[in-house]
Amino acid sequence: MMDPETGLFIGIISGLGGVVTYVAYNIANKLGPQLELKDLLPMPPPYPPLPRFLYTKPDVLTKIRG
Repeated sequence: MMDPETGLFIGIISGLGGVVTYVAYNIANKLGPQLELKDLLPMPPPYPPLPRFLYTKPDVLTKIRG
């Protein structure tokens, strides 16, 4: 997903927030057509407030890990 040199460079320049943003951007580019806006909303209680696609689309989660 990200080579260590890129992560180090971004981390030095912009900190942890920059690294997280870079990784999230790359994941969104890879998975964009499979996700809709409603999939990014948090799950309602009693579930933890994680994005809905983590519960409703396990194939997307598998692709993120791979």
